[in-house]
Order: sequence, then C-alpha cells, then structure tokens
Amino acid sequence: MEQERASAGITRSADSRWLTIFLFLTGALASTILLKIGPIQYLEIIYFTELLVLLRILSANGFKFRWFRPYRNIALWYLIFALAAFALSVCALRYDFYFPDNVGILNRPILITISRIAELFASVSIMLYLAGKFREDHSKAAFTMRVYFWVGVASAVYSILSLPFNFAGIDVLGAYGSSHRMRGFYNEGGPYGLYLISVFLVGMSLYKQKWIKKNALRFAFVILSVVFLGSQSNAAFCAVIVILVVNGFLAASFARRMAVLASVAIFLVAVYQVIDLGAAIRAYQRGSQAYEWLSHRHAKDPSFIAGRVAGAFLVPKMVAAHPLVGVGWGNYGLVRNAPEYRGAAAFTDLNDDPGLGLLGMSGELGLPLVFVLGICLFLPFLYLRRIRAPLYLTNLALLQPFVHLFGAQLNLTYPWIATSFALGLGYSLATVSKSKGPGGTLELKPSVGGD
Repeated sequence: MEQERASAGITRSADSRWLTIFLFLTGALASTILLKIGPIQYLEIIYFTELLVLLRILSANGFKFRWFRPYRNIALWYLIFALAAFALSVCALRYDFYFPDNVGILNRPILITISRIAELFASVSIMLYLAGKFREDHSKAAFTMRVYFWVGVASAVYSILSLPFNFAGIDVLGAYGSSHRMRGFYNEGGPYGLYLISVFLVGMSLYKQKWIKKNALRFAFVILSVVFLGSQSNAAFCAVIVILVVNGFLAASFARRMAVLASVAIFLVAVYQVIDLGAAIRAYQRGSQAYEWLSHRHAKDPSFIAGRVAGAFLVPKMVAAHPLVGVGWGNYGLVRNAPEYRGAAAFTDLNDDPGLGLLGMSGELGLPLVFVLGICLFLPFLYLRRIRAPLYLTNLALLQPFVHLFGAQLNLTYPWIATSFALGLGYSLATVSKSKGPGGTLELKPSVGGD
C-alpha cells in the first residue's frame, strides 16, 4: 500500500513538472511558427505529446471526467464542423486534381483533410484543456500569460536589433524581407502584425489583473507599437479598426463610445503616417484583376503566382463553381491549376495556400460550412458576453475570429492560446464574483509570485 502511494506521489509530481514545462513551451513557442519539422510546428508536436499524457491520466482514472458545460458546447460545435468538412472532402473526390509528383503524402486528397482535422482536434482540445486549468488555478494563467507576453516583446526587440543587418543587406533569421517590413520570428510582416495584436491584448489583461507593473507595460507597449507599425500589416491594421468599432457598439455609455471613436481616429492617423492602406488594397485588386497575364511575367515569383494575390483571383472562381460544398478542406493547392479556375494564368507546381483566412477557406468548405466555422470561432466571445466578463477579456476572445477573418491560418497556435486565456479568466472571474456576492471583487491575484 505504501509503495502504491509513493508511486502515485512520484507520478503526480512528474505530471506537475511536465505541466509547468508544457505551459512554458505553450507561451514561448506561440510566436515561432518557423520552427517546424516538415509541415508540423514544434508546438503542434508538443500538443500531441500533451494529449498522450492526458490520455494516460484519463486511463488511470477509468476515463471518468467532468465537462464544464460551455466548454463542452464549444467542443460539440467543432465536432459538427469537422464531421461536415470530412464528408464534403469525400464528395470532392469527384473533382480533377492537378498537383506535382513531389507533393507529400499528407498533402494528398482526403489525407490533407484528415491532417487538418487532426490539427483542429489538437488546437481545440488544448484550448479547452488550458481554459480549464486557468479557470481552476489563476497562478497557471498568470505564469503562461507572462511567458507569452514577454516572448512577444522579445520578438519585437529582435526585429529592432536586426535593423542594422537589414541595412547591410543581411537577412538575419528572416527578421526582414525585401520590403523591409518587421516580422519577428515570422516569414512575413502581415501575419506577424496580427500576432502582435494578441501580445497587446494579453499585456492589457496582465495589467488589469495586476500581474505586471505599469512601467514595465508602458516600456513594452512602446516597443510593440514601433514594431507593429513597422510590420506594415494591412490585415492587422484592419483587424484593429474592426475590434475598436465593435468595442464602440459594446460600450455602455456615450462617453466611452466617443473615446473609442477617438481611438480609431488616432490609430488611423498613425497608420497613415506609415503606409497608404488604400493604395495597398488597390494594388491587390489590380494584381488579382490582371492575374492571368501578369502571372506569366512573374512566373518565377512565388509571392505573386502563389499566396494572397493568386488567392484573390482563384478563390472567387471556386466559390462561384461550388458555393455550397467547396472543393474540399485543404484541396485549394490541389485543384488551383484546374483550367476552370486558373483560366489562362500560369501553371504552378507550388502546393499553395491562398493566405486569405476564412475568405480563402470559403472556396474549400463552401459558404454554409464557413458560416458554421464562424459560429465556432465566435462562441467564446458570446459566452463571455453572456456572463458579463470584463471588456479586456471579451476583446481577447474577439481576437481569434478577426485574425482568421483577416488572413491568419486556422492552424496557427497563438489564436487558440489567446482564447484559452479569455475563457479561463472569464469564467474564473465569474466564479469569484458569484461567490463574493454583489459586492465581490473581480480582481484575481496569483497564488504564487507577482510583479
């Protein structure tokens, strides 16, 4: 009996140490999508490792566990989406596929859909698992959010320190591109700008919980603001504007609404000093309109014949051809060379992704299923609104649907982590408020440590 207790104690201690390591890696690796083994990100590998650990723990408990109802409902919606996406991909096997022989086995029809569903399963499972841990123990939320925030700041500092190398024509670990846009540990400034929005929102949440000192936050925000503008991310600028406008609608008083409108105006002025947003959008429009003949002139330029410019030309054709069922989740790169979509444009042997977020996925999933996915992404925000969570947490929950709307891929890890922060803290605050009664405080203090 004593040996069994000692063995159980050692197992619990090992599980606790692994959980701390897992939380650290989750916060630290969210900003490093360039770290991959083939197409699989390091953090995704860690996710699947954690799922195996959880499976072992569940088996030891006889697979008995309790679902928190809001989290269970979110999981059920994603399950419905995944099953429908798989069914539509099976139906899409009747289409003609055009792809080079060097396409990996996991990128073939049906298999690519299964891999996307596996990534989604890992992301949703870990999001809800983390939300549960943060709801039960706010010290874990404080620890993970601090790691997430300061690694984000470190990526911004890295971009700034790389500037002298950029002037010398040296591309240091991808900190800059040919357009001299700051991009941290990302391969482009656009996605990096969207990621930085999450860092701002996590920093604000840390401050509201008094888990970071005001001077430290100000210093970090100055650095982040410089790099955010330096990313020249049209998608991120648009996402910020939309989030601010939504805040205006959610504001309870006229004074707050006016403050939000003033924030939008100030933000637009700052953006205008860095980039002509209208000119950039018009350039995309002209590129997509003339894509067929320009693709032959730029046949060796992957940034033109693939990605967003190509997607803006091809995705509407896919939606027009299959508005209800799409071409199959993940099949964009496998059917984009079909004559009915490509027209007279140049053939490409790249396994392409449109880089248009939910808009790009509409060609793969069809409009009804994209709408279902939108409901899934907005559910955390709607649940937090229902329990009257603080605005800084509802903003954190709004991050995911809007970054995906403005181009972030669904398999990026940081939006799911940000949502887990929002859900975990939101329901933890609601529990504290309920237990304290009408006069209860909404402030959570970490049980260990503190800035």
